[in-house]
Amino acid sequence: MDARGAVSEAILDGLAVLLPVECAGCGTADRGICADCRAALVVPDHAEHHLLEVPASGAAGAHGLPLWFAVGYDGVPKEVLHALKEAGRLDGARPLGRLLGVAVMRALEAIEPRLPVGARLETLVVPSSRAAFRTRGYNPVESLLRWAGPQPRRATGLRYRRTPRDQASLGADERWSNLSGSVGAVSRRLEGRHLLLIDDVVTTGATLLECRRAAEEGGAVVWGAAALAHTAKVKRTNSELHGDLVSRQVYGGGKGAESNRPRLGRRVLD
Repeated sequence: MDARGAVSEAILDGLAVLLPVECAGCGTADRGICADCRAALVVPDHAEHHLLEVPASGAAGAHGLPLWFAVGYDGVPKEVLHALKEAGRLDGARPLGRLLGVAVMRALEAIEPRLPVGARLETLVVPSSRAAFRTRGYNPVESLLRWAGPQPRRATGLRYRRTPRDQASLGADERWSNLSGSVGAVSRRLEGRHLLLIDDVVTTGATLLECRRAAEEGGAVVWGAAALAHTAKVKRTNSELHGDLVSRQVYGGGKGAESNRPRLGRRVLD
């Protein structure tokens, strides 16, 4: 450890006495995110790619939505994101935002060369429900994007028309039914815009596809989506329904399979 690192550690030790904290990733005392967990939040060289397919019960003629993601929803990324979303631990936004930035960058590299001449791609964050925003006081995805590096201009214009049921215990078809028609475009704010949707965790993709439907009804063109992480349920569900399994690697349970950490209140929307 160099002199700068030693000084930083000494400062953190002093703050830990005044403001006791535990690691958001593993629970170790005295660090917001300990050295081992920071080492586990390694920024990948590339983002993986997956096609979110619309199930047979979805809208007729709807096509798949390309998704770029950085990591699987497991281990340290899962714990730190859960702490950010359910315990107000915004100290995890910076390392997780860097991971999301990789997915955003790869999506831009793939999409921008295909845009019509003169068109400009913009990001559109999946909205929080009113209940979730009241509980947290912030949109977790917006918090991550602040640390995601260079990115296109941000568009706004989606909101929940109604609050869906908690999705944690729902199967794939139930999630589609639960979210169907729940999101709407605000006035004509999205008309003529070219969009990349942004989310934190993707399970079945129901939320992203519902947001695409709403944005396109509002006159936008949605080219794809980028997310920090995905769960194994994405691959299992799409493999079972459409035979498009990308990998045999298993990343753990869906969003409902969380740890027993204290929560601010759980709203699972995808």
